Order: sequence, then structure tokens, then C-alpha cells
Amino acid sequence: MYRCEQSTGIPPMIGITQRLIEAPNYHEIREGLGCEWGEFLGERAFWPLSYAVPFARYAPRLKAVILSGGNDLSSITPNALNQKRDRYEKEIISHCLKTQIPLLGVCRGAQCIAEFFGATITESKGHSPNPHQLLWLADQNTYEVNSYHHYAITALKEPLKPLGLAQDESIEAYRHTSLPIFGMMWHIEREKHHPYPSKAIWENFIQEIHTKEIQAKGIQ
Repeated sequence: MYRCEQSTGIPPMIGITQRLIEAPNYHEIREGLGCEWGEFLGERAFWPLSYAVPFARYAPRLKAVILSGGNDLSSITPNALNQKRDRYEKEIISHCLKTQIPLLGVCRGAQCIAEFFGATITESKGHSPNPHQLLWLADQNTYEVNSYHHYAITALKEPLKPLGLAQDESIEAYRHTSLPIFGMMWHIEREKHHPYPSKAIWENFIQEIHTKEIQAKGIQ
């Protein structure tokens, strides 16, 4: 799982998917990642994943993956860009299930993972672009999170379980019951100050990465 460092001298990185953008004036498709991700990840080594590169080439070099926001799911808006991204990200999800490396879905990424497991996603009202209250189920406290999505997860299926709910009872955050897979509908990378739910999910995600690294070293 972590052969990259031994074979190339490059330590495994966190892979992160990008949004797809059509640039009609230039007759090309572009990939984009918000600068906030670089600011948020700081010194953590990460790799923006290109849809032009087969994921199998990245896989041995990754210790975790983030499915970022942007674009709609193709089941919501069926066009070539959304279909291309869906195919690629579903391959990533399958890889993470097989290898059990940590996976975090943010906004669209959370929708993609949830849909992979059979969740229901419907059009939402009052979510974007205004911050709203999130009920964190673990402590029954409410926290304010940002919101940029027009579609919400309204029902989950096992093995995903909800961690936080919006005021309309749509699912704002979840995790897999036995694997290091997490989803959040707000943009953690855009936050100036991180509320407890953001810290809890991110710290769990990072801890799972560290655990896998320790396990991998024990195998070598």
C-alpha cells in the first residue's frame, strides 16, 4: 500500500480530486482546485488528481483521498463533465474500500460517496449561500457551518451513519460504520474558524491516516 516511498523516495500523499470546468473560448476542459485547499492543508503533502491520468497510476502513491466540491452529480445534472468525474470518483471509492485507506468527501464529494452506498439526494432549499445551524448528534449541540450546496442528502443507507443534521433534518455529516470513510456537506477548507464538527471529522481523518502509516511500517 505504501510502496511509493521505497521505490521513488517520494512519501505517499493525500490525493484530492478537482472540479471540471469547460472553457468554451479556449475549446478545452480544465481542472481546478480552490486555493483555500492549499492554505488549509498547509505543510501536508497533497496531490491534485488529474482526470486525464488513470487513477491506477496514482493509487500506489496515495495514503488517503479527499473528494472535493464543485460540479453536480451526473444523476442530478447528466452531462459529459459530471459523468466523467463520477466515473473517476467511484473508482476512487472502490479503491478505498478495497485498501481501507482513509476517504473524505466534501460537499459534492460527500454526495458522491453517499450515492455510491444508495443514499437519497434531493434538491434543497435554504442551504446556499447562507451559513446554517448543524445539530451534532454526539453531543446534541448546534454549530454554525457554511453552505454552498443546492442538493441535500435526505436519507442514508448502511453502512453509513449520520453524524450531523441540518435544521431540515437532511444529513450534513456522516461516517462509515467500520471503515475510515467520512463525509461533510460544508466546505471545511473555506472556514476561517473551525467549529467542533469540522475539528472532529478532520482529526479523525488524520488519525486514521497515521494509524494506517503505523500499520504499514509494521508490515515492512
